[in-house]
Amino acid sequence: MGSKGAAVATPTQIYEDFVPTSKLVQEELSDTLHLNIPGFKKEQVRVQLTKTGILKISGQRPIGQNKWQRFQKDFPVAENCDKSKISAKFENGILHVKQPKLITSTLKKDKELRASEAENTTAKRQKTSLREEFTKQDNADINNPAKEPAKEEQDSTSPKTSEQTEARNLGEKSLADKSSSSSSYSESESDESSDDSTDDETTRKASCLAANLKKPRKMMKMTLVALLILGIGVYVANMMKSANEAEEMDLVFL
Repeated sequence: MGSKGAAVATPTQIYEDFVPTSKLVQEELSDTLHLNIPGFKKEQVRVQLTKTGILKISGQRPIGQNKWQRFQKDFPVAENCDKSKISAKFENGILHVKQPKLITSTLKKDKELRASEAENTTAKRQKTSLREEFTKQDNADINNPAKEPAKEEQDSTSPKTSEQTEARNLGEKSLADKSSSSSSYSESESDESSDDSTDDETTRKASCLAANLKKPRKMMKMTLVALLILGIGVYVANMMKSANEAEEMDLVFL
């Protein structure tokens, strides 16, 4: 009777606490928690997210007769984490918990703004370099052509001076043979020829000055055309980027 009423003793379970090592890798778009739990299986690990934003990771596995190994660790979730997109993955004894950030769209916009600012600065540098080059060319065109007409004037005046000397020699010879009336007539002709030569010189100088004035205007027109083309290119690039931004925002909201 005593043997029948005796209670059967149940073996007690012995638990061994285990403290796994962890590592948090912070990236631009997300943070990933790596928890090293060798010997555990996927079915023996549990990941929970509380309302207060705490990740509770726990697990237990048998390591012998009535002997178990267990662990439990809590990790706070970042404020900028998108809690609805947290995911867990278990590979080769390592638990990976990915925590996407909420400011992904803001970071993309910041990147695009930096890229557009860099392009604008390069465009401005190109514009300034083009302006400097055009200014140098304008100064060179203004200074150099002024010397060439002087050479042309010297070349053009040299035959005139020879003609004038011949006319004077002829006048001197005619003075010995002709009367005082013919001498006065030759002097009047020489005066008229000198007046004509001065008129020709002034006309040529005026034409040279007009040509020199036209050259800077042409260079200014070319500069304006080049700047206009650069401005159109930058505007088109910005419009294409804004369209791409709008498409990306639509994909995110969908």
